[in-house]
Amino acid sequence: MISYKLKAVVVWLMHLLTWPLSFSSWLVYKLFGSEEVFGFSAKLLSLVPGRIGQYLRTSFYCVTLKECKYDLVVGFCSFFAHPTASAGRGVVIGCFSIIGSAELGNHIYVSSRVSIMGGKNQHDMEKKEEAPSQVNYEMIKIGDNTWLGEGSLVMANIEGDSTVSPGSVVTKPMPAKTIAIGNPARFLKKESTVVPKK
Repeated sequence: MISYKLKAVVVWLMHLLTWPLSFSSWLVYKLFGSEEVFGFSAKLLSLVPGRIGQYLRTSFYCVTLKECKYDLVVGFCSFFAHPTASAGRGVVIGCFSIIGSAELGNHIYVSSRVSIMGGKNQHDMEKKEEAPSQVNYEMIKIGDNTWLGEGSLVMANIEGDSTVSPGSVVTKPMPAKTIAIGNPARFLKKESTVVPKK
């Protein structure tokens, strides 16, 4: 198991390779508020396979995201869609997942084919006078020690120590220490471990 300090060194070395993408993405977003270069770069780096690809993506996100730790793991064909997102310590993202406007806490495990959307009201169809390109993103917060199962879809905040079962769709805020099941998800309280009496 590679230590956090050693990962930090490897990620810093990767900056030598990713700086054209990360610096241009950061600069264009800061100066013009445009996410075009960021989106292109994130998707391009998502295509690099293996451990090298993971470190390249971590290097890129450490420069461009609002907050990112050196031990971030982003799998093949997965990417953050917006530079306003953040990721705490021990965040692992599987393959083919898309992280939208999200604040990921510490020790989050995101399985493959998971989508964290920017809320459930991104396109307000009642406001017809606005351009179709107008999108309203909501920041979704995922609490510490949370696991998002394979193919799940998250549109609302999830408090810590929670589990989203595979294929579940979270459409409303999820309390702490619960399990989400189904579409739309219903929440079950996690049972505490009881040691049987001898």
